[in-house]
Amino acid sequence: MSTIKHQLADELKKILKIVVDITLFTDPPKADLGEFALPLFVFAKEMKKNPNELATEFAEKINAGTSKLILNAEAAGPYLNLYFKPEVWNAAVITHTETLPTDSGGKPEKIMIEYSQPNTHKEFHVGHLRNACLGASIVNILRYQGQEVIAANYIGDTGVHVAKCLWWLQKKYPDGNYDFGHKSKGEFLGDIYAEAVRKLADNKDLESEVSAIHKQLESQNPEITNLWQKTKEWSMAGFNLVYDKLNVRFDEWFWESEEEIEGKELIFDILKKGTVPQIKESEGAVIADLKEFDLDVMVLIKSDGNVLYGTKDLPLGKKKFDKFNIDKSVYIVDNRQSLYLKQIFKLLDLLGYENKEKLHVAHDFVTLPDGAMGSRKGNVVIFWDLYNAMHEKLTTETKERHSDWTNEQIEKTASQVTLAALKFWMLKYENNSVIIFDMDKAMSVEGATGPYLLYTVARINSVLKKAGQISSKVDYSLLKELEEKDVIKIISRFDNVVKLSADKYQPSFLATYLLELAQAVNSFYHQHHVISSDGTLQAVRIKLLQAAKTTLEKGLNLLNIDSVEEM
Repeated sequence: MSTIKHQLADELKKILKIVVDITLFTDPPKADLGEFALPLFVFAKEMKKNPNELATEFAEKINAGTSKLILNAEAAGPYLNLYFKPEVWNAAVITHTETLPTDSGGKPEKIMIEYSQPNTHKEFHVGHLRNACLGASIVNILRYQGQEVIAANYIGDTGVHVAKCLWWLQKKYPDGNYDFGHKSKGEFLGDIYAEAVRKLADNKDLESEVSAIHKQLESQNPEITNLWQKTKEWSMAGFNLVYDKLNVRFDEWFWESEEEIEGKELIFDILKKGTVPQIKESEGAVIADLKEFDLDVMVLIKSDGNVLYGTKDLPLGKKKFDKFNIDKSVYIVDNRQSLYLKQIFKLLDLLGYENKEKLHVAHDFVTLPDGAMGSRKGNVVIFWDLYNAMHEKLTTETKERHSDWTNEQIEKTASQVTLAALKFWMLKYENNSVIIFDMDKAMSVEGATGPYLLYTVARINSVLKKAGQISSKVDYSLLKELEEKDVIKIISRFDNVVKLSADKYQPSFLATYLLELAQAVNSFYHQHHVISSDGTLQAVRIKLLQAAKTTLEKGLNLLNIDSVEEM
């Protein structure tokens, strides 16, 4: 809505002889308090006047003059509330939704968003879902803002967790005849890993065997390498099925196993040349002593030769800037890694990347109503188990509502609603909030849920279908009711909310906004007849619903949620 703000600024310049930066315009707390409010503190200071008195003076000048846009103005303390002519404001907002142009508000940046980052040899669980949903939505939002975004995934295909899994896999099935039962290979590996953790907790002496497997992996022992490659493929096949179902796409894939090789070369080169004094040998290990920056000490290579995460993340951090020439490198990683990423960013600074922007978008974890989960505990909720349970329930409910639907229609709708329930629940919370995932609440068509938003769109579709063709001549001045004004005002805020979500890397702002819009639409629907004998009024209300639908679907798309025709 920047165009109409610029028009308003021009009007105020003519009437009040002031130059207004459009960023000063704010939204009044209620729709009946005007379309925009202008705080007058800056102008009062320049004119050496009381801001409250200046608001009264400005309101009188505006109301005494003529304007193409402004119907009237009111003083509200140090604020000037500005009311637009209904036909101008309503038309501007509703027709704007037909294009919803992007406006990043500045020069586009080239940004790499690294997210998801699951570990192979474990199953994709509901805890991974939050990161995947958050990353996909942020990518969509930044692209909508006009940024050049590279979506990247960094797969944890090596490390101690892989060594533990392969160690117990060999120990439990020495002949290689694996008993998968009815489980997928990925879930089978997850069980093997959880069993390995329990075995090691019971007998610490077994850790030397795991360390030996880890060294064989690093030295590329043929037998263990073949087993690693085979089992890695099991995991990746499972991950790709999940990504396809979630509609999550990546432009670049990075692998810990590849970065590990480059990382060791980088660390030993630094040690040899002394280019980063903070990286040094200590008691047989290689560390980064960052205490002078209040970032403690990071171990890069253990005394037994095993490589830790920092050695892999350093070459990858360099590669992102050197190879892809990005302006900003964004890491979407849970908040338990905050110190670690501060250490990585500082080491990149010391390697000459201090002028490159590096950002950690931190998020909290997901718990279940009965407590936290983790693959080390062996109590994870597998993504497919959760998806299938929700899909089965929603399929049954859809069949009951639509006995005349084909199986294809039922399957498509149940899948769309299931994914909306999962994704929206993961996105409606602020990044730094713990999510308690409640399956039944997430699937409800009432409350702050994805299905509620889809239900609202489906309800609008039903009204539009009944209305049929509408007149090409629309009288926007007829939209005068408070509920109509609420919907229009909320629609007008869409671009601002998207920009806020992009600036803060917080899709939750957009999710909250969509709920607010849906609630306003449903309130309007309950209070007023859309299909009526007054064809002129019906036509403009249909235009209003079409604008609301377009805005809801655009927002859902940015959250990576597909809309529906019916429910």
